[in-house]
Amino acid sequence: MKKRIETTHTLDASVDQVWNYVRTGAEWERWLPILSGSTIDGEGKGAKRVCKMHDGNELFETILESDDEQKIFQYQIDQQSFMPISDVIGTMKFSGSNGETRLEWNVEFEVENEEIFAQVKPGIEEIYTTSSQKLAELSR
Repeated sequence: MKKRIETTHTLDASVDQVWNYVRTGAEWERWLPILSGSTIDGEGKGAKRVCKMHDGNELFETILESDDEQKIFQYQIDQQSFMPISDVIGTMKFSGSNGETRLEWNVEFEVENEEIFAQVKPGIEEIYTTSSQKLAELSR
């Protein structure tokens, strides 16, 4: 069954500064605490990224969009063993004014049942909240 998690975060940093840390897909381990490192092959749409996690797992991803004008970053997790979900597509939309950034970070994925969804939802929301806070700190 297809599920969606929608989160919104307010970052105390300018949208341009925040966007600069996200737009290429590189070095997300600087602000995404579950990652210990990453490599990226290519640039922009179609680039492939491998994210290494602290527990040794890896996420294999494809960048679907990195739009500098609209400040939208979208990625697809092609392969992972971190959570019992599949067909994962994450979308980050940035907007801002007066030195603040609004980040809408949403994810869609397939999950077997409501019980598994109830188990993974709080973890994903926590990852997004913590990462948004770290991104704000880095962008100041």
